[in-house]
Amino acid sequence: MRADGEAILEVRDLVKHYPLTRGILFRKQVGAVHAVDGVSFDLWRGETLGIVGESGCGKSTVAKLLVHLERPTAGEIRYKGEDITRLSRRALRAVRRNIQMVFQDPYTSLNPRMTVGD
Repeated sequence: MRADGEAILEVRDLVKHYPLTRGILFRKQVGAVHAVDGVSFDLWRGETLGIVGESGCGKSTVAKLLVHLERPTAGEIRYKGEDITRLSRRALRAVRRNIQMVFQDPYTSLNPRMTVGD
């Protein structure tokens, strides 16, 4: 813990696996795609986090998990000390107002009249 308080965002052992199935009538899981496997980090007030990696490494999946557009297979996501993976829809909507994702193409994600800090 830092002297300036607790982390705004704490992510511990975040995992997202997508099942691979076979069959139409009787679906059987035959494996899983390990999209995100064991991601952990802290984000402190005043910091900016950039997730960088090659195509297909799980950057967008991590972002979707952070705003709960996807449910994690395992792990914990705490925003201001509260585990957002267990929130009601109403509480989650309030949290999403304070979180923003900027995807890989910043030219379509950002307003050109504003700085990234704005």
